[in-house]
Amino acid sequence: MQNFPKYIALFLIVLGIHFLIYISGIIPFSDYRCFDLMTSHISAPFTPDSGSTVVVEIDEESLQQLGQWPWPRLILAKTLQEILIQQPAAVGLDIFFPEPDRTSPSQIISFYKQLLGLDVQLHGFPVELTDHDRILAEVLRSGPTVLPLFASQDTATPKECQNLRTQKILLPKAISIPESNSLLCNTPALQQAAQGFGYINASVDSDGVFRRQPLIISYKGQGVPSLSLAMLSQVDSHIKMNQPTNRWSPLRLSFTDKTIPMNRRGEVLNPLYPKEFFTRIPVSHILSGHTPDNLFTGKMVLIGASAAGLYDQYITSAGAIIPGVFVHAALLENIINGRGLYQLDYSKNIAFLLSFLLSLTVVYFVFERKYLTSWVVFLGATLISILAAWFALSRGVYISPGFFLTPFLFMFSIFSLFFAILHYIERKRFLEDLGEAHSATIDSMTMVAESRDVETGVHIIRTKEYIKILATYLQKHNHFNEKKLGPHFIELLFRAAPLHDIGKVGIPDAILKKPARLNAHEVTIMQSHVEIGRTIIENAINNYNKTNEFLTIASNMTYSHHEKWDGSGYPLGLCGTDIPLEGRMMALADVYDALISRRCYKEPIFFDDAEKMIIAERGKHFDPMIIDAFIDLKNEFRHIAERYVENDDLSIPNCKNSTIIDNI
Repeated sequence: MQNFPKYIALFLIVLGIHFLIYISGIIPFSDYRCFDLMTSHISAPFTPDSGSTVVVEIDEESLQQLGQWPWPRLILAKTLQEILIQQPAAVGLDIFFPEPDRTSPSQIISFYKQLLGLDVQLHGFPVELTDHDRILAEVLRSGPTVLPLFASQDTATPKECQNLRTQKILLPKAISIPESNSLLCNTPALQQAAQGFGYINASVDSDGVFRRQPLIISYKGQGVPSLSLAMLSQVDSHIKMNQPTNRWSPLRLSFTDKTIPMNRRGEVLNPLYPKEFFTRIPVSHILSGHTPDNLFTGKMVLIGASAAGLYDQYITSAGAIIPGVFVHAALLENIINGRGLYQLDYSKNIAFLLSFLLSLTVVYFVFERKYLTSWVVFLGATLISILAAWFALSRGVYISPGFFLTPFLFMFSIFSLFFAILHYIERKRFLEDLGEAHSATIDSMTMVAESRDVETGVHIIRTKEYIKILATYLQKHNHFNEKKLGPHFIELLFRAAPLHDIGKVGIPDAILKKPARLNAHEVTIMQSHVEIGRTIIENAINNYNKTNEFLTIASNMTYSHHEKWDGSGYPLGLCGTDIPLEGRMMALADVYDALISRRCYKEPIFFDDAEKMIIAERGKHFDPMIIDAFIDLKNEFRHIAERYVENDDLSIPNCKNSTIIDNI
């Protein structure tokens, strides 16, 4: 029960973040990207040879030959007549005709009469050609033609459709098909002549990309189809919308032997395709008699503009811009080929709710420090959601994975980052405590050996400080390989330095504390402390059961800090760079501190004299490069010696011993 307030706080935090993500509006955009990614692999279900649609283009070539747009409707009437001769299944015009054709001779006569008061007469002009709208209307009546409407949410205007012959597509109850406040029609003569009508305006998503198309809207209680659906109704006059069987089932449109699922708003997801996938022919080719035989026979024919600047533009999910006529053509092909996609009505809410519940679960595991379990739940839920979305899409249903993944990924990332930082801080604190305990343990171990020696505890501190500034100087001046002498290596040197004389724990007191010079036999025993020290550390390495960089450095330092550059040292008589770097540095630090410190067998030496004795051993006892560094650092060596000084060292008499280095 003591964690209950924390769990309530976590619940409220997760709920609050989900709410903020929801109202931010980022989720729909993420879901759009999911849809684009998942449908990017979908290929067109048709080819120019197998497609059921033909697009008649008002393109640049046609404009060049027939003049600028708008053309006299006599040209469109002639084009439509040539198409109808081949008996297409339906012809839809993606061209709006809200005003009479002002290029008609009758309109020209009226224009001059109204504007200039002139009574212009066209003597000898055929009467049947004086009204282009009447000619186009006669052609429209002669075949299965469909004209466009423009649906608007504005209030009714004087130009609104009057006495519209509504197509009887009954709307089921309990659906939310968009309501149009007004419909803008073509001129009455053309509107009444067409065999069908359908609205052409299509909405885009909030990111400006076209993905969905309403098949039907409501106007004065009647269903008004889209241009594509109106064209399909020319093939099947009994097309109808079926009542959903339950609250979860989609709205379905029956067309011939096909059933097209939609959401409750009458929308289908309409994948678009490049215009190269469609069968296309320019208007100019039709009028010049270059139309292939049977090109339009039994096909759904769309007439629309594709010339730059003439058409309504739609951006596809791939970023391409296509004319609106190809949007209608894609919808026709998708329906005819059974490529029906719809977005499940409740999928967004269900996905968002699942995201909230699983986010709570993952956050709980993270809070309880069950990181592996949280990752398993996170990865499992993410993978299952992606697989479920792919499976549903293969069945023609889009289940809105973005409404699940966006808040779920965000929540997991935020809490994982927070607890990762928290874990890092705790881990760092633990490692620092462990490092301090490690150093304290090493110092304590060394003090056991040093307590039996003539040397003091401050010797441990001073030698590791000497080592640190010496190694830092060498690293800064690139005297050695950067990888070898990096910050990590220097830190290990600093921590390992106190172990350099750990082997003295095995030397008898009679020899270790003898106040006089040692004889040859005693020297041999004394020199064995490097072997004893290495054995102690090597046993630790073997018990560790794997290579340990710290212990390796300590072993090298312990075993080689009495080797000399000229090869006269012990235990192996190594010379030059054969001596490990850590041993060469410790050799200088150990000798320098011994020279300036009081021992039972000697008095301390002045700094100047100690420095001279050290420098004199350049190339003999010590590495020349390390001596060069020492020359630049000798003042810092002094400061360390003065900072860490014991009571016995406070008075440094003027005593010299030219052979002291040989005794160390």
